[in-house]
Amino acid sequence: MRETIHWSLAGTGVGLKSCHLDDIINAGEDIRWLEILLDQHLVKGGAALHSLERLRCNYPLTLHGAGLALGSSAPLDMHYLARIKHMANHLDASWISDHVSFGTLGNCFSHELLPLPYTEEALDHICARIQQVQEYLGRRILLENPACYLGYNHSTICEGEFLAEMAQRADCYLLLDLNNCYVTQYNLGVDAEQTLARLPASRVREIHLAGFDDQDTYLLDGHNCAVHEPVWALYEQAQQRFTATPTLIEWEHDTPPLPVILNEVSRARQIMQQHIDARRRY
Repeated sequence: MRETIHWSLAGTGVGLKSCHLDDIINAGEDIRWLEILLDQHLVKGGAALHSLERLRCNYPLTLHGAGLALGSSAPLDMHYLARIKHMANHLDASWISDHVSFGTLGNCFSHELLPLPYTEEALDHICARIQQVQEYLGRRILLENPACYLGYNHSTICEGEFLAEMAQRADCYLLLDLNNCYVTQYNLGVDAEQTLARLPASRVREIHLAGFDDQDTYLLDGHNCAVHEPVWALYEQAQQRFTATPTLIEWEHDTPPLPVILNEVSRARQIMQQHIDARRRY
């Protein structure tokens, strides 16, 4: 597949929130790139699109979606794909990402990113759909590991092996969400470190960090608070294998002032730089 070359990404970024727009435009080097929740911006014209056009002059942009439903059995929504392609080309987006999940069943839309059973059948199914999407978009996409609240008794492949094999077969990239890794570990007992160990470094192109919501008996991928210490510990480990991988701080709910989020960005940048420096020494 022949790909168009877009802005390259490096360092740490943040997810765009409209309440931070003016501050982000004036943030300078504190922010290296921005992630756009594309499902909130698939509109023709208007103030929202104009704001994105302003931002793309200063920052590389990525598009992050939740509507491809690559694990679902319903046909792909080609109208939705056409809108994504137009937006990505118009904004010169560095890349497009979505999730390893399904969200539709018949005429029902769950509004949740539901995990797949990790089986050969599911692997064949999602790989074929990823290839179809990539062929249409003319670029490789990134797929994010889900936060899981249930598992399937008939799963035969561990999460890390499933993601690695999917990336290889479909020739796509991976978005490694470390908060999701920790949430899945806590909820289901899946070893997050073993998941990281099975992922091919050449396929991991982005890392997400976020806060979880403790619901007493389980953790919820809330994106509503600062990154917790166990997730920072996973990030330290991930940097040993995926050094300098572009990293995003997600904070989508109960959103604080931008300087609070930039404190998280600064911590991620410092950890990343420490591992870059260590690799250079050796």
